[in-house]
Amino acid sequence: MITEFTNKELEKIYKILKAYDDSLIVNPCEDWEMDYYDEPFIEREGIKPILKKIESSLPKKEFSEMNKNILRRKYDVFNNQVDENIYSKIEKAFNQRKRVEIGYFNMESAEVRKREVDVYYKSRKYVIGYCHLRKAMRKFRASRIVKAKILDKKYEIPASFNKNNY
Repeated sequence: MITEFTNKELEKIYKILKAYDDSLIVNPCEDWEMDYYDEPFIEREGIKPILKKIESSLPKKEFSEMNKNILRRKYDVFNNQVDENIYSKIEKAFNQRKRVEIGYFNMESAEVRKREVDVYYKSRKYVIGYCHLRKAMRKFRASRIVKAKILDKKYEIPASFNKNNY
């Protein structure tokens, strides 16, 4: 199925691809990423509908594999970007000793899996806690936690817990 793009959408696609080809885009996720004239290279507004059109034009299997590869790069060990809103929820849950439901990106399947975790230790790099899905202690990379929701279930950290064991 071929989807028609508006002229504005085609301009955005061209600018992004041309800038990438000319090595002008260094870190497009950063708001500070400006061109040489101190202006944003492209406004992010309007990109999602373009992506939806392209997605609907691609065969499902190829799109799925392509998307998984992109997500694996996004959550790779070299990317340690932690979402501040998510991390603040984890901190709050830890401080109140409340269980947190997280969405955790699995590198192998390239899917987000829901977990309920009692947080015993947290840092900007790792979260260590009891995972109720696996019924065991687990160490989660903070940059792979894609969502968090504080639950109304209290817990205690065992006196025997030692973060250095994980």
